[in-house]
Amino acid sequence: MTSKHIIIRNENLFCTHCGGERVLVYPIGFADMAKEIEIFEKTHGKCEPGWEQPFPDKSLSVREKEDFWLKHGEHGNSSMTIFEMLSKRTLPRYHQDHPHDPDDFRRCYLLLKTIPEWETELCELKEISPVWSKLVDNWDKLTEMLEDQMKTNKANGMYEFMQSLGC
Repeated sequence: MTSKHIIIRNENLFCTHCGGERVLVYPIGFADMAKEIEIFEKTHGKCEPGWEQPFPDKSLSVREKEDFWLKHGEHGNSSMTIFEMLSKRTLPRYHQDHPHDPDDFRRCYLLLKTIPEWETELCELKEISPVWSKLVDNWDKLTEMLEDQMKTNKANGMYEFMQSLGC
């Protein structure tokens, strides 16, 4: 069994304690995946916490911040949807999904922390779907709830609120 700090992030094995990553080549069978996890666990199973999500220098251009996020950011379908919509860039896989839970929203939040210039452009997401429209209308409240949840590490009704919006 792997340590809780070893996860799959952006389709690769990732250590949330040190930031170490092992690139996985897909498609991959279950037996090969188990071997990859075992190897990664031997290297990172006892890592001490210390890694923090990197953010780009604020002086970079929006395009440079976009490239930074593609390389270093935590991706999910909803954050990729925001990225495609606001960057006007097409990614290898098409995304058109909204956040379904606080963790999905957290990835969107981190994207906007990376590219804060997009915060004023969120209204463009409203055209995607009625759910996105409700999310955009409640973005500030969701952000407050997420920041509270991240600070206290306790559920605060955010999931239920998101469900009430249709997520």
